[in-house]
This record gives sequence, structure tokens and C-alpha cells, in this order.
Amino acid sequence: MDSRSATLDAGTARLDERAHQLGWAVLAGDVSEREAAGQVLGAAVESGVLARMCARHHRGLAAAWDVDEITSAVTSMLVSYSLPSRGRAGPLDVARFADGATSASGWVGKVIGAMRATRILREMHTDPAVLTDAETLEQVPSPSVEEQALAPQPADLEAHTKGLPAASATVRLIHASALHDLLGLPPLRAWELTPAQRDAVLEAERQDPELPGRVLSGSVTDGPITTLVGGLWGGWSRDDVAAMLAASTPGRDIPRLLCQAALRPLPRPPSRSGDLARIRRRAHDSVPVGARPAVQGVLEAFLDVEVAAYTDFDRIRRPLSDEEQSRRGASRAALPGLLDEAALQLGVTRLDVLSGLIGLFTERLAIVETRNFTPTAWRFPR
Repeated sequence: MDSRSATLDAGTARLDERAHQLGWAVLAGDVSEREAAGQVLGAAVESGVLARMCARHHRGLAAAWDVDEITSAVTSMLVSYSLPSRGRAGPLDVARFADGATSASGWVGKVIGAMRATRILREMHTDPAVLTDAETLEQVPSPSVEEQALAPQPADLEAHTKGLPAASATVRLIHASALHDLLGLPPLRAWELTPAQRDAVLEAERQDPELPGRVLSGSVTDGPITTLVGGLWGGWSRDDVAAMLAASTPGRDIPRLLCQAALRPLPRPPSRSGDLARIRRRAHDSVPVGARPAVQGVLEAFLDVEVAAYTDFDRIRRPLSDEEQSRRGASRAALPGLLDEAALQLGVTRLDVLSGLIGLFTERLAIVETRNFTPTAWRFPR
């Protein structure tokens, strides 16, 4: 075992040492490549390295699902990827670990970190055909609540979220929408909070991630943030809140997830996708001619205020220029009046216009049900 192991945790050191021994066994011809690879993967599971790598590299998924579920799916994917199959050599070459300088735990972490969150979600789905056999039911775990909600459209999920970071705004909305659908509960009333109040709740949640759950359980009762958090869940009955809290676990804090999805900016369409141009065209073409200037104005203000400044894919996020910051500040101040003006021109309510704008940016997302984030059912016609 090399000297690096002294600085690593016991599980990682144990995996690296076992891989080192198996590497020598492969070179000596004492064990086959496939058998050695299988033993390395088994050691990764038994040592806890695989579970820790899942929690480290896929924090976004771990915020909504139990780590054991994620680890199970990742294990299946890792085995399929690593082991040789008919006509294909496996990428896990155990002989590389014989020199003691190459870390097996590092290799496992690199592969897990490269796995797309959407591919892991698909792996977590249970094939309905498998569950038709009564004997198999005793061997296959029942699908989790999110799996049941996401299962009908796995192809759309893959197509629309290909390559998204695990902690992206889009994945956050997918998780929250799945939970809303499963629990059958109304959206959080984010529209009743001013932008400053929403920022205050998010900052309080950042400092104390368990705050939303503790407020709803009644363990925290004082302070202005408590009132704001309670207002978010104002449309829910006590039984609804109790059911949500009962479904939450330390590894899957549902109140926090729903709070973040409701209060954070909507995901910005990728710049080269053409989605933003289609959104503008739909808002323009679907309303009467006389209402188009008002709708255009409120859409641009909404884009500045309620949609993220960067897309999920932007690795380099340069600070906004003074001109952009000034424009966004003006849009924030003008948005309430622009909503009222557009509502008057369209003959609908202010909340209808807000719902339609939210719909323009969420209807394009796979698996996301727009009704889970809007106060009314009004939408811009297609």
C-alpha cells in the first residue's frame, strides 16, 4: 500500500490495497480480468466508497432521493460499464493498479462523477413488466415515489435534460414537480411574496437548510421568516403538510426542495436552442394585436426578474455589467405595473398573466407539470 493511503479514510485505503493485490494476481495469471474487476467493484461497495462517491458527485439527486436508491442504480450502471462483455473489453483494467500508484477509488469516483443525473434517474425506474410476476415482487423493491411519478416519460426526460448538471435548476424543477404530482398537493404560494421577501427566505434557508421543515412542524414559531415560510404553504391543509413531513427523511428534505424550486429563478433556455425566440414568438402571436406591446413589455421584464441570468450549461459566469444590473433593477420595480397593464389588455387577472409567463418557461421542460408552480390555469394559447 502506498504512503497516500495514510491520508485517506479506512474504506478508501482498503479498496486501493485490495485493487493493488488483484492487479498483481492478474499479471501473474492467477485470476482472470473479469473476475478481478468484479472483485474490485465488490470491494468498492463493501468499503462504502461507492456510496460516498454517489453522495459527493450527485448532491442534487441526493437532495431528493435516498442515497441508497442512488447507490443501487449507480452500482448497476458501474457494473454494466466496467465489466467485459461479448465482443467488448471492459474499461476496468485491474492490472493498472498493480504498481500501487494508481488509485482504484479515484477511478471509481471519476466514472461516477461522469454519470449524467438523468441516466441515473432512468436506471432507478423499475420495469413494470418485471413486476407482473408475483414471485419477482418479493425480490424487486417497490418503485420509489419519484420513480412512479417519472416513469411514464423516461424518453422525454433523457431527451430534454441530456447533459444537465446534477444540481441544475431544471433538475430541481423535475424533482419538485414529481413530488407535487405524487402527493397531489397544490403549489407553494411564491407569488404572494415580494422579490425581497423571497430572497430573505432563500438566505435563511441557505444558513439553516432544515428551517422550512422545522417551521412547518411547529418547532420554530417566532420571527418574520417563519411567517413568510408559513405563507408559502398557505394553500395546504394540516393533513397535507403532515403527509409531506411524514414522507421526508434527513436524506430527502421535501420542504427544502419544494421551497427552493418555488423561490429560485426559472431555468434560462440554452442560448443556441432557439427556445427563447419561440417563447417570444408564441407570446406575440397568441394575443390580440392591441395587447402585443403590453405583453412584450411584461415578458421582457419577467425574463430579467424571474428567469436565471445564466443557463444550466454556463461554466463561466461573468459578472453582469452595470448596464445589465441597472436594467434588471428597473425591471423588478416595473414588473407589478406591467403585469396589471397586460392583464387589462388581455381581459384576465394579474395572476393569470403571471401563470402564463411561468408556463412559457416551464412547459418546454420534460416531466415538469406547470400547474405545480402557477396560481391559475391560464396559459398563452399555442
